[in-house]
Amino acid sequence: MTETTFTPASASGIQRLGGMTAERILEGSRRAGEPEFLQRRRTAAWAHWEKTAFPERTEELWRHTDIASLKWDQLLPGRDPHPRVEAAEALPDHLRLELGPQGERSALLLQLDSHGLMAEIDPELKARGVTVLPIGEAARRNPALVERALGSIVRFDESRFTALSAALQSGGAFVHVPTGVTVPRPIELVFSRQCPDLAVFPHVLVHLEPGSQAVVIEEYVSPGEPGTGVSVGATEVSVAEGAQLHLATLLRWGANVHHFGTERVRVQRDARFHWTVAALGGKLTKIDMEMHLEGPGSEARLSGCYFGSETQHFDFHTFQNHRVGDSVSDLLFKGALRDRARAVYQGLIKVHKNAQKSDAYQANRNLLLSPKARADSIPSLEIEANDVRCTHGATVSQVDEEQLFYLMARGLTQREAEHMIVLGFFEPVLQRIPLDSLKATVTDVVERKSETS
Repeated sequence: MTETTFTPASASGIQRLGGMTAERILEGSRRAGEPEFLQRRRTAAWAHWEKTAFPERTEELWRHTDIASLKWDQLLPGRDPHPRVEAAEALPDHLRLELGPQGERSALLLQLDSHGLMAEIDPELKARGVTVLPIGEAARRNPALVERALGSIVRFDESRFTALSAALQSGGAFVHVPTGVTVPRPIELVFSRQCPDLAVFPHVLVHLEPGSQAVVIEEYVSPGEPGTGVSVGATEVSVAEGAQLHLATLLRWGANVHHFGTERVRVQRDARFHWTVAALGGKLTKIDMEMHLEGPGSEARLSGCYFGSETQHFDFHTFQNHRVGDSVSDLLFKGALRDRARAVYQGLIKVHKNAQKSDAYQANRNLLLSPKARADSIPSLEIEANDVRCTHGATVSQVDEEQLFYLMARGLTQREAEHMIVLGFFEPVLQRIPLDSLKATVTDVVERKSETS
């Protein structure tokens, strides 16, 4: 695998974020052999980063999350590539254990810190035109296709975070499924990290052409390296007419990582999109997740879960945007919190004026397992059409005493009964993870967190 991803220029291969300049970024892009459009994009994005402030706590979507203590000038924006490997057997132990059996997947792209470590794809799918590559390598092979897709859904000038992600993007993944092609097993994208005080900027592009079908898993994981970790990423997904995509987004960063993500999907006429989200790790997680229904007959569903412990902080914003009528969106987000963990959920359903006969549902359910855990849930509707069916709701509650009594009356201890209730609470979401080995791993994390006293 030849990689042309970006590494900041420096004698040691590692450059502190505070020392980055437009000249260094352009130099690194040129050394990596990137096409001119990527060089221009990086330069323009960095200019936007320099002139744009971080969001204030007065902004509605940032009222509940404070990032003032994060020392950006002490972070490393990149590092030299790790030695590439050709097979999973040659991976470090902690990475090899993250991967399921090869027979479970159609393709794999694995990134460690700032660069791709290995990539594999079923030869038959490759022959049919399916692409699974780091963005830099895909841009070198097919610049016109990548230029058309990159930034078409998440623009670099939307915020300081999207600008930083675009300016310093390194590695990432480009997934393209041609018209009418069905990918039989999941495409697995794994982003890991082990370098202390490193900031990573993974960008994922997933484009399904008309009539195609695929399952894509994007997983963010680390063993808990020392220092402070930051991930600033973007995911752009396009599901064309009649296509079907199941995307699973799984966050299992170590306890030191701050994760900022912008994830957005466009669903066209008669297309089907299902999103499974599991946020279980990290120190602070702030994600915007948007589903834009842009064609009649389109359907988008999100099944999400999060489990916070100790002082973990989750802040989720979801947007179900019905631009046209005869479209369906369905969202169910469930979370459990213990210790001093906190979760914030803000969700919006918007139905535009001409989007008659839209059908939208939004629900956020929270289970508090400790008296000092906290959940804030803010669902909302913005309806401009008059022939629609839209429902939203939220709950924040403790473990049901009647359920506890019922289970304890049958011989379980209180701890065992609570553990069983928590697993049952998450079961509908866990069952939708589209890879058996990964489902078992996530279920194990939930079980261990639910057993913590």
